[in-house]
Amino acid sequence: MNCYNRGFAIVLLMAFSQCWAEPLKCVGEGSAPVTTLDELPAAVQQMLGRSRTGSGGIADIGGKFNPGCVIVGEPVPMRRLVSGKLSEQCIQLVVEYGGVGHSQRTLEYQLLPAGWRQVTGMALDQLPKAPQQAPR
Repeated sequence: MNCYNRGFAIVLLMAFSQCWAEPLKCVGEGSAPVTTLDELPAAVQQMLGRSRTGSGGIADIGGKFNPGCVIVGEPVPMRRLVSGKLSEQCIQLVVEYGGVGHSQRTLEYQLLPAGWRQVTGMALDQLPKAPQQAPR
């Protein structure tokens, strides 16, 4: 690769990284706090697994969820909504994940011409499998 091509590649990479690095405008003017999963569009609720029961679902803010690894009795969600911001074009959520890697992650969704799409965070199909229910 000659110097011209290398320089062009670096400029191109810098330009694309600037586009990808731009934060969404969820936390700016016109955004409102999310106080319940019910305030989210149906498509985003579906991506979050709102309709799933047991460990594959997601609990609402302050709702019952399993922060640990062991499931005893009736399975409850392994994830819980902590907080969020909602605007017309974008949603930013903080979700608590239970299990060995108990943590909080930020998920961002953006309204595109084809509908709502997750643009930041871990998608539902990328989540680790829930542990098996302990024998009674």
